[in-house]
Amino acid sequence: MYSTQELIDIAIGIEETGYYFYSTFKNKFKDESFKQIFQFLADEELRHKNIFSGMLKELKETEGLFTEEYYSYLKAIGTTRVFANKDDIDTIAPTLNQPLDIIKIAMDAERDSIVWYSELKEIYRNDVKAKNILERLINAERKHVLTLLDLKEKLSM
Repeated sequence: MYSTQELIDIAIGIEETGYYFYSTFKNKFKDESFKQIFQFLADEELRHKNIFSGMLKELKETEGLFTEEYYSYLKAIGTTRVFANKDDIDTIAPTLNQPLDIIKIAMDAERDSIVWYSELKEIYRNDVKAKNILERLINAERKHVLTLLDLKEKLSM
């Protein structure tokens, strides 16, 4: 079973990897809107990381209301994201030469984050403060998907 610290550490890792992804690709293309949106998203990932770091200082250990199977499920979705680490990004970066390919991957990664944070929200369902923080982060990730969708449509024209 995961501890509260381990669950939040996975969330911090998701945000760090997201920051690295957006930072890696923001200057790959000349389109200024692509650069601006990827810089914005990189900044957002850093902000989210800081929110989770703050949560670590305040949260208490959650009660073990979940089965071992559920924690195995959490581990699976936490470690099989689009990018588990920066090495994954470094491996595929040279092969991605179309903005739309990068946007699709970014959208998948944002959706992975939504799933992970939704599951964390379930774990913290009895902690009003943590639940509210996670709900705000989920809504931010949803907005990121919409931002990427808008960029995708703009670049497809």
